[in-house]
Amino acid sequence: LTTGTGSGKSLAYIIPIVNHILKTGSGQGVKAIIIYPMNALANSQFGELEKFLKNGFGSGPYPATFERYTGQQDQETRDRILKNPPDILLTNYVMLELMLTRPFEKKIIESARNLEFLVLDELHTYLGRQGADVTLLLRRVRELLGGKQLICVGTSATIASSGTWQQQRARVAELATRLFGGQVADNCIVGETLKRCSPPLSESNPSDISALKKAIQQGDKRALNTFDEFIADPISRWLEGAVGIIPEEESGRLIRSMPASLTGASGIASKLSRLTGLPIPDCERVIISSFLKG
Repeated sequence: LTTGTGSGKSLAYIIPIVNHILKTGSGQGVKAIIIYPMNALANSQFGELEKFLKNGFGSGPYPATFERYTGQQDQETRDRILKNPPDILLTNYVMLELMLTRPFEKKIIESARNLEFLVLDELHTYLGRQGADVTLLLRRVRELLGGKQLICVGTSATIASSGTWQQQRARVAELATRLFGGQVADNCIVGETLKRCSPPLSESNPSDISALKKAIQQGDKRALNTFDEFIADPISRWLEGAVGIIPEEESGRLIRSMPASLTGASGIASKLSRLTGLPIPDCERVIISSFLKG
């Protein structure tokens, strides 16, 4: 999964994991191990799971059990987890390495045999020597714990940003294949699907250009008090196409625009000025007001 920050990557793997547990029953050993590069991420995900799987269920029973097992848990918590392994285990790669080798943690490893899901969050962080360590760890986990239907999932907001979408998918698939030690096909790489909020504005349509000019001349007097008014505004429509999302040349698929400056010869204020024939300062002011109103 290679989509932007806050786009729902965690839910994209948590929902299938919980769905599997609901179908097969809770309390049958560890069915999913989720590996985070930092304990802070594990703690954040733990809070999200509490929101969905504990809050509202009172004292239980809960639809699925989950635990953090990192260096931050006290001995009492660890003993409780070892005694009753959860359905979902949140950890980091260092702790998982230790669990595979320390005899007193054998029970939790034994409970994870026939593992169904192995998730590597923020996989772009595993580079160089650390990446090699994690790669070998994943191979040992798959060999020791992996069931016949083990599903490996990797998530990242940024892996490949240049080239066409198909080229990016090919590079990400190659990385995932190396990391997980199993063939990952291009069509297994899931990216983001974008859509416009506002109606498209054509820079070759005289009526659209006329509407742009009128909006610039009106400035702050434009009616932008509701969302519907905002997305119908010509400046908003133009900005979404200029600095928001654009169609990829090869496929027509909507992608995020490259960052652009507000000012300068190649800035968006100059571009709007050339398009409408109105002064750059007026264009700059109306763009700033639109961003602030947004």
